Amino acid sequence: MFVELKRTDKIENYLEEGKIAVVKFATTTCPPCKMLKPIFEKLSTNEDLENVVFIAADANDHPQAHQYGVSSVPALYFFNGKEVLGQNVGFVPEQPLHDFLKKLENGEMPN
Repeated sequence: MFVELKRTDKIENYLEEGKIAVVKFATTTCPPCKMLKPIFEKLSTNEDLENVVFIAADANDHPQAHQYGVSSVPALYFFNGKEVLGQNVGFVPEQPLHDFLKKLENGEMPN
């Protein structure tokens, strides 16, 4: 599932107990954000990750970017239900991101 948050949408509305979610804070002008966007959207349609919720928010516009302390983009926040499992700042290639999400989905916490 892929969700593009509007300014008034809350991340918590899309976090489900027992489900992995990844929130991407990005901007329209940052080059690594532009590189990550098609990867993020492609992975959201991957049948292998059908139980992962992909949430995208504009770091300049969405008020929760400040709440989560986003200071650099792209920033990925990984959730299990409403619990933040970790975060990553910067571009991530498709295969490592897929593998990381798959491990989270399987209940493994990769290093």
